[in-house]
Amino acid sequence: MNAVLAVKPMEQLTAQYGPMRTVLNSSAPTDVPREQADVYRFNILGGKGKRESVVNGADGKPVLIIRFVEYIDPVTQRTRYGVDYWSVLRYWASDHETGAMAELSYEKAVRDEVRHTRLQLAPERFTRGVASFYDVTDVI
Repeated sequence: MNAVLAVKPMEQLTAQYGPMRTVLNSSAPTDVPREQADVYRFNILGGKGKRESVVNGADGKPVLIIRFVEYIDPVTQRTRYGVDYWSVLRYWASDHETGAMAELSYEKAVRDEVRHTRLQLAPERFTRGVASFYDVTDVI
């Protein structure tokens, strides 16, 4: 017997719980004051990693990391769930009070990166979708 977790589609979860909040972005406005960026970055980087996808460059060092994290909001001191995206080209982080919203956003970010990457990568990275694009991933 297989157990399958039934998760609502992103559209239904967004309608029920509200959208993700952007807390960091290297090239666009955020939903929190820019003055708080460093403290959000510190808390997110120090948060509990739950899932992670990584692309390494030719030198073996990461050129892209996407993480699903649990962290403490530095302003409210409440637990929040975030998607932390870092690449050699840009970074952003978004979060939500509901873990299911952030987890679905993480999976979407991982899949979207394969389809719309700005990274210059070898053609063989694109042969089998997510499986060949990432060196480390837990998204199927």
